[in-house]
Amino acid sequence: MLLLAVGCRARIQPERQSLVYAGIGAAVSPDVGFTVTGGQLMRERERFDFAFEMRASRQGSDDSPTQDGKFVQIQAGVKQTASPGHPRRLFFKYGATWLRANGDPKFIDVPGDYFGVFGSVGYDIDLSERWTLSPEFQLTVVDGEGSTGSEVIPQGFLTLLFRF
Repeated sequence: MLLLAVGCRARIQPERQSLVYAGIGAAVSPDVGFTVTGGQLMRERERFDFAFEMRASRQGSDDSPTQDGKFVQIQAGVKQTASPGHPRRLFFKYGATWLRANGDPKFIDVPGDYFGVFGSVGYDIDLSERWTLSPEFQLTVVDGEGSTGSEVIPQGFLTLLFRF
C-alpha cells in the first residue's frame, strides 16, 4: 500500500517532465505515408535531455497491384533535446535504421532490404502540457540488397506527440 502511494505521488509531481511519450504523424519522402513514434526519457541535463526513441513508418499506396513505391522503415536511436523545459525546443536524432523498399521506390535503385544510419534535426512545439507538435527533417544513409553503393534518402516528418 505504501509503495502504491509513493508511486502515485512521484507520477503527479508537476515539476517533473513525463518520462514516456508516443505519437502519430505524417511521413514524406520517398513517398507520402504515416509514422508512429514512442520514446522514453533516459537522462535529464541542464542543457540537453536524452531519450531513447523508436519509429515505424510506412509510405506508398496499397491500391497498386504491383506495390510500386511501397516503403517500410523501422528506426531506433537517441533524441537529444536542447533547452529542456522551454515550450519550444530544438532537437537532434541519430541512430540505426532498417527499411524495405518494394516496387519502384524513389531514391533507391533496387527494391529490397536496407540497413543504415540516420540523423535528423527538428523542433518541438508544446501545444499544451501533454501535447507536442514536432516537425523534423532527416537524412538516412543505407546500403543493402542489390545496391551498388550507399543510398541517401531525404525525409520529412510531422508528428503529434502525447506525454504520459
